[in-house]
This record gives sequence, C-alpha cells and structure tokens, in this order.
Amino acid sequence: MSKVNLKQNILMSGSFRIIVLVISFITSVFSTRFLGVELKGKLSYLITISGFIWMVLDLGLYRSFPYLIRKFPEKVNSLFYWILLQFFINLSVLTVLGLALLQFFTGLLGYAFSPVYMILFVCLITFGQLTTQMQSLYLGLNKIWKHSLAQLLNALLMLTLVLAGYAFLRQSDRLAYILVATILSYTVIIIYYIVNNSWKQPGRKIDLSFIKSSYKSGIRVFLSTLFILMLIRFDIILVKRFLGFSEVGIYSLAAHLIDMLQIASNVVGGLLLVKLSDSTDDIEKWNIMKKLLMAFFALLLIANLGFAILGRFIISTLYGTQFVPVYFVYLWLIPASFGLSFGSLFNMYLNSKGFPVISIILPAISLLVNILLNLLLIPIWGIYGAALATSFAYLLWFVMILLYEQKCSQGKMFSYLLPRGREWILLWQEGLQFIKETWLNVVKSGGKS
Repeated sequence: MSKVNLKQNILMSGSFRIIVLVISFITSVFSTRFLGVELKGKLSYLITISGFIWMVLDLGLYRSFPYLIRKFPEKVNSLFYWILLQFFINLSVLTVLGLALLQFFTGLLGYAFSPVYMILFVCLITFGQLTTQMQSLYLGLNKIWKHSLAQLLNALLMLTLVLAGYAFLRQSDRLAYILVATILSYTVIIIYYIVNNSWKQPGRKIDLSFIKSSYKSGIRVFLSTLFILMLIRFDIILVKRFLGFSEVGIYSLAAHLIDMLQIASNVVGGLLLVKLSDSTDDIEKWNIMKKLLMAFFALLLIANLGFAILGRFIISTLYGTQFVPVYFVYLWLIPASFGLSFGSLFNMYLNSKGFPVISIILPAISLLVNILLNLLLIPIWGIYGAALATSFAYLLWFVMILLYEQKCSQGKMFSYLLPRGREWILLWQEGLQFIKETWLNVVKSGGKS
C-alpha cells in the first residue's frame, strides 16, 4: 500500500479539479440554457431524490472505503466485487419495482413518471452509486492520478454531450436527453475505473464476514452522511413542496454555485481522511487542519467578494435574464459557503477518529434546525427564506463540531487552530514553494500514484 503524500495529492487533485471545475461550469451554463428554469428545477429535483435513495441503498459503505482500505488493504478486492454485485441487484430490483408500482412512486415522489423516465431514474440511482463507490475505492488505494484523470474524462464527455444537445436537439425531450447523457458519462467512468486497476479474480466467494463487519462500522458513516446530504439538499425538496419547479430551478442554480466552491473542500476532505487515518498524533492533525482552514478562508473570501461585485452581470450574460434572481439568492447563501466547506473538512477529521457517534448527532441537529427554519421562512420570504435557513444551519454544524472537539481536547485545540498574523505570510510563502516543488516532482514521476 503506497504511502500517502497529502501535499502532492492535494496539488495533483487540485490541479485537475481546477480544469474540471472550469469544464463543469461551462457545462452548467449550456445545460441550464438548454433546459430553462422549469426543466432545470425538475432535473435538480430528480438528482436530489436519486441521491437520497442510493445513499440509503449504500448504507454508508462507500464513505468508509478510504478508512477500511488503509486499515485492511488485503480486502480491497472483496469490496470491489461486492459493489459490482450490489449494482446488478439494485438495477434489476429497482427496475422491476419501479415499473410495477409506477403510479405509487408518482404519488410518493411528486413527479409524473412515464415508464421511460422511471428506467432513466433507476439508472441515475444505480450508476451514480457505483460511480461514487469506485471513486472512493481509488482514493483509498491512493491512486490519485488515475482518479483525477477519470474526473477529467467524465467532465469532458458530459460537456461534449451537452453541447451536442444544445446545438442539435433543442426541440427534443431535453430533460430525457440530459439524463441519458449523465448516465452515459457514469458508464464510461465506471468502465475506466474497472480496467485501470489490476483487480484480482473474485475466487470462490466474496468475504461476506468482512463485508458484514464493514456495514457495521459503515452504519455510523451512513447516518452521518445521510444527515449531511439532507442538510445540504432537503431545502430543494421543501422549495418544490411550497413553491414549484421554477423556483427550484432558481434556487438549485444558486446552490450549485455554492457546491462548486465546496468542490475543493470535498477533494481535500477525501484525501484528508486517508492521511489522518494513518496518524494518531492530535497535534499533527490540528496543525494540518489550521493550514487548511486558513487556505479555504482566503479562497472563499476572494471568490465570494468577486461574485458579489460581478455576479449579477455574469449570471444575466451566461444564463439569461430569467435567472437573474439566482444572484440575490446566492448573496443569502454566502455564509453557507463558509459553513459547508469548513464543516465538511472537520467532519472528515471526526471520521478519521473512527466515525464517532457525534458525527451523526451534530448534522442531525443542524438538519432539524434547517427544516424548522425552512418551514417557517419559505412561506414568508420564499427562496430567500430557504437560503437564510440554510446559511444558519451550515454555520451551526461547523460551530458545533469545533465546540465538541475543543471539549474533547480539554481546551487545547483552539490554541493550535487559531492562526497568528505571521502565519498568513508563512502560509503564502510555503504554498508557493510547495506548488513549485511538488509540481516538479509530479511531472518528473509522470503523475504515478
């Protein structure tokens, strides 16, 4: 099992992520213009619901992959063949149930499914789940180069398909086309992940005892991840419930812009879990977290200030005047960008300590607060009320994690986390030197993990 070089992994993933982020932004612009406000809302709603469903089917197993693989590297192949088996079972069972109970699910989910759309919805669930599981496997294996190439391939394919639809299929069923394009991009990246690792033959059986024990540890991750996902996405369901798909389209685009800022924390967080799982020194962990918090604070501050100044012009130019309300929703979501990114990073810190129960309790409390505030504020202020509720709940999540860890450390952690004035200068100098040296090493090594 290769040793984790966090700096090199962050630079490698970060370099690719910048490119992927630009490509994804261009894709978002054309797909949003291709769909329009209402269809954009329907797409966001279906993606949100599919995410909830596959999260339940996975039971948190994928989130524990980096931890499990670092602790039990000999069990990688058992995990790999298990998720393939799970994929085929889920695809078959959900397709049969979906078509047999079409009207039931139409009423339950509040979406008018046709047989074709039900099949596409099932594929969105199952292919999305397998893709995420494979990504987590590669992170645990420390195959960051191949993982990053897969993300780039996926982004380029999706952009190509969206541009083709935008140019030639404006009169077609646009929502169905985007769903097919998404599923096709999942398929290609899954094939890439399968063929780019030397998986051993499954043998006579999968190690079911290990899989069972993995689910036992994964159940905490599942509940924590589910509550976090609901914390991030449940407001979209409530906006649809109170207002409709057009408002979902506006709100979801603003939330998507926040998500794009959070991509960096997700990338670093995944790599961080692998690194911190290898360490038992709290002071080392706190020093790592301090540098990351300082870097992300600066990044988010610059990005949000830039958007506050230029965002309205950018949105009206790229998406059209019908999406201008996105700018004002985003302004209410600026605190959420800090709370979500910082909370995500510190949640990975919690997970590196063995997925404690508190990692379930804190997002559950924040989710409950978020739902109650949404129920109160959406009828009064509409989508702006939803944004305000979300910002408060995200910040609450982050603050509660900090307070809990400060108590667990007997009051020691804050003294290591709080930056001094000169540390900002040192961080800037260290960052420049790190980029220069590490990038040269990456190039010389050919990017091999």
